[in-house]
Amino acid sequence: MFYTCRGMRKSSAPKAPTHRDIIARNGGPAALGRKIDVDPNTAKAWNRLDSIPAPYWHAIAGADAATLEELAAAAASRHTKQVAA
Repeated sequence: MFYTCRGMRKSSAPKAPTHRDIIARNGGPAALGRKIDVDPNTAKAWNRLDSIPAPYWHAIAGADAATLEELAAAAASRHTKQVAA
């Protein structure tokens, strides 16, 4: 179990990475773009928006840059934040 400092609430799983986190751990937008043969400016836009379009997910998963589950969780988390705002 994981605990937070405020109120020591229990959390059963670590926080899912964001699309920006996925891009960063792969060396940044230019490096990810090279891995999946996408223009670096396109990957920079994804980073800026914290959103990787679904049509690119299979290429990213195929390059071992992230799993489909991570990409989907990041998208769902982003959508939940937008709806709550």
